[in-house]
Amino acid sequence: MIKKNIAVFLCAVICAFSFSTSVFAENSETEIGNEYPFVFVHGLMGWGEAQGVDKMMPYWGTTGGSIPKYLEKQGYDVYTASVGGASSAWDRACELYAQLTGTTVDYGAAHSEKYGHSRFGRTYKEPLCPTFGKTDENGEIIKINLVGHSMGGVTVRLLASLLEYGAPEETAACSDTSELFKGGKGDYIFSISTLSAPHNGSVAADKENNAIIRMFVYCFYYLWGIIDNTPLRPFWDIQFEQFGLTDCPEDGFEGNFDTELINEMMNSQDSAYYDLTLKGAAEANERIKILDNVYYFSYSSECVFEDPITGKLYPEPTMNPLFFLTSPGICEFDKDEQMGIPTDESWQINDGIVSTVSALYPDGEPHKDFDEKNIEKGVWNVMPVIESMDHTDYMGVFYNPIELRKFYSGVCELVCSLPK
Repeated sequence: MIKKNIAVFLCAVICAFSFSTSVFAENSETEIGNEYPFVFVHGLMGWGEAQGVDKMMPYWGTTGGSIPKYLEKQGYDVYTASVGGASSAWDRACELYAQLTGTTVDYGAAHSEKYGHSRFGRTYKEPLCPTFGKTDENGEIIKINLVGHSMGGVTVRLLASLLEYGAPEETAACSDTSELFKGGKGDYIFSISTLSAPHNGSVAADKENNAIIRMFVYCFYYLWGIIDNTPLRPFWDIQFEQFGLTDCPEDGFEGNFDTELINEMMNSQDSAYYDLTLKGAAEANERIKILDNVYYFSYSSECVFEDPITGKLYPEPTMNPLFFLTSPGICEFDKDEQMGIPTDESWQINDGIVSTVSALYPDGEPHKDFDEKNIEKGVWNVMPVIESMDHTDYMGVFYNPIELRKFYSGVCELVCSLPK
């Protein structure tokens, strides 16, 4: 497998632009058996097709050309969502539902009061996936397949759980609650595939050196808080109107951008940063329930090696250079309890930001190793760990585009081979 060549960021942009217009010429359209559409949900600080940056540098296929466009050439129906780049899994799930249905984001009356932000967000005039929740000519629900990378994996799990089981605290809080919180819609989902999702959190967010991650997230809030209060917002929208940092697109550029508000958001338990902690992930797992009639698949990877002399783990040289700020600390993680959550040395193996063991399956949920002859619903079918693949390789950051296309074709082919 050809791994990424380290180069400057500008080269990434140039490569992404040039590849995106040419790599699909060799692919002819093929027939597939499962007509259900796929909805891809990005991870932390990511973006979707609604963002201007995606046209130049797609999140899914960053430096090797758009993966969704490639899959569409193969005959798949693919949509890519754009949710809050650093919002909590809850807020992101609410935004995803509004996009899928073409409605106004409702974060929930109880939730919004608890965390001190606005109940309603932006309005989507058209549904991202036109068939979502609709029925076919036989009266059967046209389901969707959800694919989530990193925090996107947690987001799609929570969305499915809310669709099926609802949120009793929200229905009790007001009479005009969102349809999302009423439950009974679990049959809208056919499958969930998670890619290096921090189901049980990341020790990188709990360790003493988590100041690196906090500073990185803080800078992200600050930079995009500035951008989103200018006409540059369509290029990359952080979508933080619920906290007032930015306005909804239809309301102009009068967001309340200030450092105190950013500090409040950083310290809030309603944020992606908190959800990444082991405690935050454990709390999310208590709420999220698995659906008996949905296929679940988890993909995980590792990009570290063991020194034969010292026996210690180190990041592989091909790992994204950004992760040399986080991966060494994970590799040196000591068996301990982090914020009351028991852990062991298995958490040292990682893909740069997420421990491989955390990406396998959520604690407490049924799971088994993938068996192509016995794929079950309502159980995590845990795929074999992929070696020498880091966290951003799923995006295609300096990753072999041919291998990446094979990977995503495999994800879709597997799901489309399953009986309804």
